[in-house]
This record gives sequence, C-alpha cells and structure tokens, in this order.
Amino acid sequence: AKIVAAGNGMKVMLPVNFAFDDAMVKDSDRAALERFSQIANKYYPGAVITIEGFADPAGSAAYNQRLSLARAENVKRELSTKGMDASMIRTMGFGSMRQVVPGAQKDEPGADRNRRVVFVIESAETRTASTTTTNNQ
Repeated sequence: AKIVAAGNGMKVMLPVNFAFDDAMVKDSDRAALERFSQIANKYYPGAVITIEGFADPAGSAAYNQRLSLARAENVKRELSTKGMDASMIRTMGFGSMRQVVPGAQKDEPGADRNRRVVFVIESAETRTASTTTTNNQ
C-alpha cells in the first residue's frame, strides 16, 4: 500500500483493481481488504473513510461515472462484511478522472491501474477540530 497526505487526512492506495467493464471485487483482493479493515478499525476508530472509485477511459463519461461508483459501493459492502461500520464509509465515483496511466483502456498495458479504488481516511480528531473551528466562526 502507498500512503499519501491529503488535506485533513491521508490517501491509501491499495492494489485493488478491477477487470474491464466489471465492478466486482476480485477474490485475490479480499485479503488486502481484510487487512485494511483490521488496520482502520484498530488505528482509526471513528474516522470517516471515503472510497473513491475510478474507471479507464473506455465508454462514455456517464457510464464510467456509474461504473466507478459501483466499484466503490462494492468495496464498501466488502469492508462492512469484514467488521467496518458502513455508516462511517462514504463512496464516490470519479469515472476516468485522475488516470494513473493516461489513455490506457480495455486490455492495454496499465489499464487495470486506471480501474481502481483509493481510500481517503479523515481522522476523527481532524473532523472534530474542523467542526469546532467552523462552529466558532
């Protein structure tokens, strides 16, 4: 996994990718999601986690947006079966925005890296501080 600071939290990039035109979580990714669930529950209790879904550029913008959201929703369901609180998980679909390998689609090299999910963890402490600051202004 790769972890990057992102605004009020951190972005976690696990190797969770999808087949072309498919939103189903692969059996080979279930162990990584299990581990992510364990770490999030242990080290980030009360944190809001946003799952950002992405697609490769094949297909229309509307289709890719729906597909990327379906990918994020399926990962959310998978994480909730592994003990994560579904009410603390948000999902977003970004279609083919933010491509890892620009233009790669279908079975082209690197296209699977465009068909992914990314996790953004917003710490409970940061949310509380933001809320307090906003309420006092």
